[in-house]
Amino acid sequence: MLNKLALSGIKHRIRDYSVLFSGLMIASAIFYMFMSLATNKSFLNSNSPASATSFIFGFGIVLLAIITIVYINYANTFLLSMRQKEYGMFMMLGAKSSKISRMIFIETFAIGAISTLIGTALGILATGFVSKWIISALDMQVKHFNSFYLPALLSTFVFFVVIFMFSAIKNSMSLRRSKVLTLLNRDSQPVKIKRNGVLKAVQAVLGLVLLALGYLSMWYIGQNPGFIMIGIPIALVTIVGGTYFTINSFVTAFIVMLKHNTKYSQKGLNNFTLSQLSFRINDYTKILSMVSIMFALALGAITVGLGFNNQIDNVVNGQNYYDVQLTNPDAAQQKRLKGLNIEKKNIYNFKVDKTNVYYKTSEFKKQPLGYAQIDTKTMISKQQITADPSKNDNAKFELMNTRMPDQRGKVVKFVNTQEFNAINAPTTTTVLVKTNSFKNNLAEIKSISKAEVKRYPVLKNAGADKYSAYTMINGFFSGLEFMGFFLGIAFLAMLASCLMFKILSGANGDVKRYNMLYKIGTQQKVLRATINKEIGVLFSVPAILGIVHVLLGLQMFNKILYKPYANIEIPFAIFIVLYLGYYFVTRYLYKKIVLK
Repeated sequence: MLNKLALSGIKHRIRDYSVLFSGLMIASAIFYMFMSLATNKSFLNSNSPASATSFIFGFGIVLLAIITIVYINYANTFLLSMRQKEYGMFMMLGAKSSKISRMIFIETFAIGAISTLIGTALGILATGFVSKWIISALDMQVKHFNSFYLPALLSTFVFFVVIFMFSAIKNSMSLRRSKVLTLLNRDSQPVKIKRNGVLKAVQAVLGLVLLALGYLSMWYIGQNPGFIMIGIPIALVTIVGGTYFTINSFVTAFIVMLKHNTKYSQKGLNNFTLSQLSFRINDYTKILSMVSIMFALALGAITVGLGFNNQIDNVVNGQNYYDVQLTNPDAAQQKRLKGLNIEKKNIYNFKVDKTNVYYKTSEFKKQPLGYAQIDTKTMISKQQITADPSKNDNAKFELMNTRMPDQRGKVVKFVNTQEFNAINAPTTTTVLVKTNSFKNNLAEIKSISKAEVKRYPVLKNAGADKYSAYTMINGFFSGLEFMGFFLGIAFLAMLASCLMFKILSGANGDVKRYNMLYKIGTQQKVLRATINKEIGVLFSVPAILGIVHVLLGLQMFNKILYKPYANIEIPFAIFIVLYLGYYFVTRYLYKKIVLK
């Protein structure tokens, strides 16, 4: 009977539980997505050259577990607050507290189990969709990755079953300790706000010190990669703690300062908005700190993924100057060349005997040869040209790669036109093409390279042209790039849903306040503007701190990435647009709840 009553309670309040179910499903889906990478040793070993990758993912699991536990704790509180009046009525009508405790245990565990099953299924689908989209969009080569990974599935089930088991026990114990009148009137009871200026000052100093230690450890990792085993744990603990203390102290101080500024606080409903924020900030500090950390992780992951993408371009351009090279091109290859956006096209002729390769000096004077060179100190590739390849080793290497494999070891000689014509050997023509962008012309370059290999099978494993170099280097960096983008998308969904869920879960308690303002004559547009400001502050605080974490945290990759801050505006712009989308959705749903 109790089981039926508990399950029917869920069924009849399914609309009220929709926010709860959606939040828990997202949490389990994101947890599975992360675990599908973190627990797949074959994937990590085959796609990452860094030996510390498994170690880093281990700390990632710990951090995600902490975030998920906090998230479920808020969901658990929301669940209990929705049903406490009904439980109070049951107890007032004579139901024993032990029976009610059992009923809430069943209800809590049932909600957790259902949301975990559905969320994990969605996680498998999302993992498959996101991975295919990223691999296709960025032309990645990823090995040993599957959207369905049994160890990740089992880890997700075990983790959430244990968490919901503890949540159900906690709810049961909390209900048994509560008095009937307390349950019936909890919404009407005042909340005491503790003010302690000395404690806030200590928290402010401690928060800044912890953040400074975290940023310093990340900078030191960037200068000394061997410090990573110690630096990562230090940064994890200090930045999480520093974020919490900084938000709890500085945001509170800023609100108090604005309230004391009568010119601002007495204008419109500013004082009401500030009071709402002041009332909420203690309750919101944990979630804002958590969102700030996830914001930094998500934005940092995508930025680093983009950094590895830039690394591919840098290394490939350092290998070859020309994007396409053809030997005695036929009509079909000439036709394919027309599909490229050509920036430069050089044509050279050479002859080969038993020991030497002969080039015309005059052709290089008319068409200077381009060659790539990597600065060994900065690891930045530079592209240059020369009219006399005989005096430059890099130019000779570039020219060597344009010949057939059996011709590359021969001695190169540069002769005048008369000497060249006197050599009794067939003439071979090499066409070298540089486009306006290798990546923008990648599809056409790929078809040309494959057609050239088909014409000359000896080139199949020679790895001479730029596309072959790109394929090899892309395979080396693709795993790291994939991890960055995949985790960034996962953390973005998690952080936005966490903040949205937290704000919406407290909306029912604000209905009375906004109804009161409406009854005394406050216009709807003023109420809407007040809600926009309040939710805007709650979204902007973690975003600002998260951006600071990313900007300073990228120092960790100074020795690994080529220009870690290059094109940083791209992931930032994408993130801001998506984050604003969540902000607009949240405030729309909030208004639907609290306004008539």
